[in-house]
Amino acid sequence: MIKFEKKYNKLFLNNIRKAITDYEMIQPNDKIAVGLSGGKDSIFLLFCLKLIQQTSIKNFEFIGIHIDLGFSMDIESLKSYCTKNNIPLIIEKTNIADVIFNDRKEKNPCSLCSKLRRGALARVSKNYNVNKIALGHNADDVIETLFMNVLKVGKLGTFHPNSYNSEKDMHIIRPMIYIRENLIESFVNKFNLPVITSTCPKDKKTVREDMKKLLFQLEKIYPDASEKILSSLSNFDLNNLWKKYDI
Repeated sequence: MIKFEKKYNKLFLNNIRKAITDYEMIQPNDKIAVGLSGGKDSIFLLFCLKLIQQTSIKNFEFIGIHIDLGFSMDIESLKSYCTKNNIPLIIEKTNIADVIFNDRKEKNPCSLCSKLRRGALARVSKNYNVNKIALGHNADDVIETLFMNVLKVGKLGTFHPNSYNSEKDMHIIRPMIYIRENLIESFVNKFNLPVITSTCPKDKKTVREDMKKLLFQLEKIYPDASEKILSSLSNFDLNNLWKKYDI
């Protein structure tokens, strides 16, 4: 069973709580769906929310939702973990993998896969009266997305910690934005959390992996680069960002 220990506050929970407070992610009586891909980030988020639920004055409920993309992943360890810790787990089977790799034969399938997966997650969440979806994006994901937007699209921006989808009437929250990926990996190993090996043929072969390597190289030169980049996202000068005049 997941049990709170005071040392967790300094190790990681204070950063989770800070993100939740800074961006008003969780309110009393919220019902939250944790999107469980099977990877280390989402299972660690589940673990953290269970701890916060035990110690927080806010009364909130959460469930896990796994969108089965059709890659034949073995999720028995995830199911067992949720059962052991009294966490409701919903598994939604889809044919997303077949659509991407067989029907459409996408050369760059990750974007479409993400879009279809998010749509399925929102649809299932609504069926269970969920008002917020929690995703396991970490600090590295924030910076890598910023890099991808700047270098591949020519757009300055990344995802927001707490965004609202008016069409779905759903908030998307990301409580782990202040935690680095390497720390998450070490905690997942320390607590022996169940991580499902991805069977997607594009796993670790994406543009995001290139951005991860770029960040690694940048931190070799500027060790505090990640800290400064994250700080800049809420410490910007609009007067020095370009805006074309209306004609």
